Amino acid sequence: MAIAALILGSWVTFRIERGVVENFATSAALYMESFISPVSHEFTNADGLTDPSRTALRDIFLDSALGARVVSYKIWGVGGEIIEASNSALVGQVFDLSDDQLAAWNGAIAASFEDLNDIEDAGESALGIPLLEIYSPIIDPWSGEVIAVAEFYEDASDLATDIRSARLNTWLIVAAVFVGSSALLIGVVEAGSRQIESQRTELSNRLVEAERLSQQNEDLSRRVRLAAQRSTAQADRVMQRIGQELHDGVAQHLSLAGLRLIEAETKDSKDAQTVRASLDAAMQELRAISRGLSLPDIESLTLGETLHRAAEDHIRAFGGEVEQKIDQLLNVPAPHATKLCCYRFIQEALYNAHKHANADSVTLVAERQGTDVVLSLTDDGAGFDPDDHALVRQDGGQGLMGLRDRAETLRGRIKVVAAPGNGTAVSLELPISEAIQ
Repeated sequence: MAIAALILGSWVTFRIERGVVENFATSAALYMESFISPVSHEFTNADGLTDPSRTALRDIFLDSALGARVVSYKIWGVGGEIIEASNSALVGQVFDLSDDQLAAWNGAIAASFEDLNDIEDAGESALGIPLLEIYSPIIDPWSGEVIAVAEFYEDASDLATDIRSARLNTWLIVAAVFVGSSALLIGVVEAGSRQIESQRTELSNRLVEAERLSQQNEDLSRRVRLAAQRSTAQADRVMQRIGQELHDGVAQHLSLAGLRLIEAETKDSKDAQTVRASLDAAMQELRAISRGLSLPDIESLTLGETLHRAAEDHIRAFGGEVEQKIDQLLNVPAPHATKLCCYRFIQEALYNAHKHANADSVTLVAERQGTDVVLSLTDDGAGFDPDDHALVRQDGGQGLMGLRDRAETLRGRIKVVAAPGNGTAVSLELPISEAIQ
């Protein structure tokens, strides 16, 4: 805006100055022409001006009302020759044509203010006063051609005062407009800045509130996971106690009843044999329930050892073979909840492969992927529809739904790919250190 104001002020000042100079020059030239016209025919004479004509010109320029302001004059002939001048020493000399003189030879009135740089202007420049240099064409009234150019220098002290006043007023107006526009712009920017600052503060407050809510949600999520893990651990303890009580209480009484029936069996009692068969069946079911409810001793094992222990416990209980591919990177300590979830997963998957799928080949693959453990068990058994087997097992086992719930409390996930007649592939992806101790 400052640069634009300077350019605009300079241009307006220049135009005003030029307009004032041209108006002054035109008025003076027209006034002068009315006096020069009577002797203009002599400018075409080869012998030059007559003495009366020279005297008349001197009277016009120096003794008339215009002469009070004219300090010197020159009459230019064709080719840049001075044919008459207030300074007689210049008469007969030839100079190069200036731009203003060329304009006058083309029929235009030309003027310049305080532009005394030409060689022939040395005398006028030495006066030390502001001068208006005017070139006026002298036209032959019969042919209409320019036959000479009159150059005269007018004292422009009053003109200089007017120009300075016009400059001052122009710059004051430009400055006022600039200051007003700047004040308006500053006001707009300031208002916008306050609005932006207000919005930034509001966004900052919302961000702080969002972070607080996010932290609160994270704390709540952590507390939920902690509660779920404690609930799962408590349920495991309850199942272990139930299993121990079944094994140590009911099973012992049934065993004693079986011993008592030995004597009755020797008598070939059909009822005794029926009772014996029922007791044997009850004992088998109780042992299965007790085995499913009991917790393994995995507290001191690494994660890899826990996975191997789960496979070996299944082999000892049910027989068969399990191909194990356990990554050595899993031989690291892990939270008890993580190890127990992996143990239960392998226990359930192998039990399903043995009990329901009648699989001949079972493969356990365990690997570490970053901070996660990924378990995968595949078999070549009968397969099943996963949507029909999502409930907890009735014999104390976890079932797919129970395993999914346990895994989700630890931010894990279980994936089952199975179809009747095409075997089963079940996998668990679980963060190693997600469990909260």
